[in-house]
Amino acid sequence: MPDWEKRYRAPRVGFPEWAEDAPDRSLFVSNVGGTFELYTWDRASDTRRQATDRPNGTVDGTLTPDGSHLWWFDDTDGDEFGVWRRQPFTGGPDETAVPGLAPAWSAGLALGRDGTAVVGRMTEEEGTTVHVAPADGEPVEIYRHRESAGVGDLSRDGRLIALEHTEHGDTMHAALRVVDREGRTVAELDDTEGGTEPLGLSVWGFSPVPGDHRLLVGHQRGGHWAPMIWDPTTGRSEEVDIDLPGDVHADWYPDGSALLVVHDHHARGELYRWPLAPLGGSDAHGGTAGTGGPLERLDTPAGSVFGAGARPDGTVEYLWSSAAEPPRVCSTAGGVVLRAPG
Repeated sequence: MPDWEKRYRAPRVGFPEWAEDAPDRSLFVSNVGGTFELYTWDRASDTRRQATDRPNGTVDGTLTPDGSHLWWFDDTDGDEFGVWRRQPFTGGPDETAVPGLAPAWSAGLALGRDGTAVVGRMTEEEGTTVHVAPADGEPVEIYRHRESAGVGDLSRDGRLIALEHTEHGDTMHAALRVVDREGRTVAELDDTEGGTEPLGLSVWGFSPVPGDHRLLVGHQRGGHWAPMIWDPTTGRSEEVDIDLPGDVHADWYPDGSALLVVHDHHARGELYRWPLAPLGGSDAHGGTAGTGGPLERLDTPAGSVFGAGARPDGTVEYLWSSAAEPPRVCSTAGGVVLRAPG
């Protein structure tokens, strides 16, 4: 078998996510067993466990912020129509995560530190609905519309919910709405101007800093994807002026001190760090909180980057491959962090 064929037949591993408040507990997807399934990974003991095992595989899952449980989406024969299940991180029986919600297509999920779940659902009969399910209560519907929509994120304190929606009728370019837990509108952002302009917005995540309700948003105002920071409580927004060609994506560093910038251009992936000014302060260039720079290139080998995240210690992990090497998770601290099990 030629090397190129071995590369494509090699077992795959996805980029791991980790619990926000228990970063040693991680979750990743791999097809080492023949189908893509979810695996938990305790980094402290380097213990890996296959958490799901279904004929058509399982790829949609997440960890609770404290790392105690894994949520995974249980559909039928890969039709993406189902319900959320939950199991202990260390293993145990699966249970219905939100009793009372009928099977549907998933339209996003956000989990809070107090056990609250925000569940997005879509059906042909109902359109899109969003329910807030407290840890000790019944799910309450806070949103419903015939057009497509989805849950983007839940703020760190659990007070605000970011939604992407296409109520204007353009399913390719979403607008944003931030609501409270009762579904009351806090703020809206719509670059489509009511569906007349082909400019979409995307939720990239609330700030990880306690008390900070700023939202990292992807926009297309310059003809490609780029980040901006929007505070729905004040209405203020600032585009992050990163001078790179093509699409630019970003995520928060865990302490909110910087953005991790992911740039893909001409089939080559690059990672950068974009420092942010402290909240309530100003940066070295005289800007206000939320602006920053300059852009700092992170050292990564030539190849493609398919996902990346900043760890609490400031190092960055990223899923990398090249024409000669199958995907693996590497670290800016050096070395390979995760390969496909087996």
